Amino acid sequence: MKEMKIKEMSGICESTITNGFDIVLSDGKSHHFSLSVQDQLNLITLSTMLASGEEYIPYHADGELCKAYSLEDASAIITTATNFKTYHITYFNSLKAYINSLKSIKTVSAVTYGMEIPDKYKSEVLTALLSQVS
Repeated sequence: MKEMKIKEMSGICESTITNGFDIVLSDGKSHHFSLSVQDQLNLITLSTMLASGEEYIPYHADGELCKAYSLEDASAIITTATNFKTYHITYFNSLKAYINSLKSIKTVSAVTYGMEIPDKYKSEVLTALLSQVS
């Protein structure tokens, strides 16, 4: 039962990451960026462009045409994507530890993605990430 629940939670984590995030950029509008594996590779390329001093950063939000992003916006997109992915991977790892600690089918069945994990099972990294949000 634990293995099935962990596999289910892993799938939700993966789809949450792939579905991506919304961010308000300097134009004052909210834009959505998916994080498929290809999108993540593209963002690594953009990060390299930023690090090398490029000022023309071409990319696109979901459903939008490709455009040149400012250094500020490109940096915000990359940072938000990185933080989003890091949070969900870290959350899942702590959730997995929690699931493995459970003793009954009923408690394992009750686990949901996004639930509050008892402090005892939160990694140092998850605790730090959550304290940054609070």
